[in-house]
Amino acid sequence: MSLTMLLFLLAVFTGGPALFLGVLSHYRRLTVRLEQHGLRVQGKVVRVNEGRGKPSTVYYAFSPPDGPELSGKFDEATSVASKRTPGSPVDILYLAEAPEQHMAVGMGFTQGLYLLLMVPLVGFSIMGVLSVLHAYFTQR
Repeated sequence: MSLTMLLFLLAVFTGGPALFLGVLSHYRRLTVRLEQHGLRVQGKVVRVNEGRGKPSTVYYAFSPPDGPELSGKFDEATSVASKRTPGSPVDILYLAEAPEQHMAVGMGFTQGLYLLLMVPLVGFSIMGVLSVLHAYFTQR
């Protein structure tokens, strides 16, 4: 294995997971900010697209006190989402300084999901780096 190939593989096994981890961390931090500092407002369900064999998508709209109506969506188990009808209330969290950052209460990127994705990603990166280094330094 050449030095160029070693550097390329190390970049793949560290850079790729690092970029993905950065995106995951951004969404987790946003969820935490909304949960800790978000303002709560009641929105309304606009429509529900029921999924067959997968979660349903619930579309909602809400109006912050100082701005135009905003909309969003979240996925929810079909058994729960089927009880939602257009016009029914849904609690929304939004950031006062950036109302376009919002989510339905309880629907953010949870810590459990973050860890479930992060741990294998870090493991993949470590195992990849160790395998590449082993292959490089034990070659004849």
